Amino acid sequence: MKDTRVIVGDVGGTNCRLASCDPLSGRIEDFQIFAVRDFKSLGEVIQVFKESHSSVTFNRASIAIANPIVGDMIKMTNAHWAFSIEQTRKSCGLGELLMLNDWQAVAMALPHLTEAQLRKVNQILETPGGNKALLGVGTGLGAASLVRTQDSSWVPVAGEGGHVSFCPANKDEIEIFGILRRHHEHVSFEKILSGPGLKALYEATRELSGVISVEDLAPSEILAGAAKASDPVCQRTLKIFCGVLGSFAGNLCLTVGAIGGVYVGGGVIEKIDEAGLFDRDIFLSRLIHKGRLSEWLGNIPAFLLSTPYAGLMGAAVALGVPNVSVIET
Repeated sequence: MKDTRVIVGDVGGTNCRLASCDPLSGRIEDFQIFAVRDFKSLGEVIQVFKESHSSVTFNRASIAIANPIVGDMIKMTNAHWAFSIEQTRKSCGLGELLMLNDWQAVAMALPHLTEAQLRKVNQILETPGGNKALLGVGTGLGAASLVRTQDSSWVPVAGEGGHVSFCPANKDEIEIFGILRRHHEHVSFEKILSGPGLKALYEATRELSGVISVEDLAPSEILAGAAKASDPVCQRTLKIFCGVLGSFAGNLCLTVGAIGGVYVGGGVIEKIDEAGLFDRDIFLSRLIHKGRLSEWLGNIPAFLLSTPYAGLMGAAVALGVPNVSVIET
């Protein structure tokens, strides 16, 4: 007799991560990563995943995706996938297909994360039950919150905060805004705080620094140049990036009243931190630099998410799976 499992997934603009989850134990395992560009649709990826697990029966799936969820049709903002949830469910032979925003899923996972899956940015104590703000930097910029209701249950709130208008906070950022404005009708925070945004920020910083070069650097090369101190423009770019990130995080904390903490994650942040380039001092100083509310913001704990599996965990929680856990590899 085949085991019955559920599929949990986390879809970004670049990668789609799927895994198998035991609905009784809550254990998530058998992770597979697929390049979004290599597949025509989510349904195609699910079918490939199911075929690779012929000894298991999957009758339900829960997928977190970097996109707003409105109605049955999903057209990804930062990828080419466009599909009907109901048609995908039927074509994949599933009894249930739940779709939720990716950072809404991460919010649902927060109460289930261990200390090892979080890294403190400051030493402020967390306020139990306080609202939490979340932001993630990847192919795009995601944002969400986790709030308490009067009956003490946690409620995740999805949003598209990454697309709010970028507000420069100093002379350099004003000039960078002007450079980006030449290429974009609307300069959002995502135009800077994302993988493509880091590249655009480097190019703007290079112009700001008066450096003439035809070399086109990828985000990974920008990080390498900053880490080796071989390119002062790369170093300057990362410092500006951390400052803008702090500004956005502070804005989000004020918006949702996040006295319970602000949580920062995403693939780009993970790579910046691994390279030793996440400037905590710049990030924190900009997070709290909000005039009369600076002291209030100074009492908010800040964390980096140190697990790539929070979205999968939240997807399982959304299906009602208890005791969700994952063994980090």
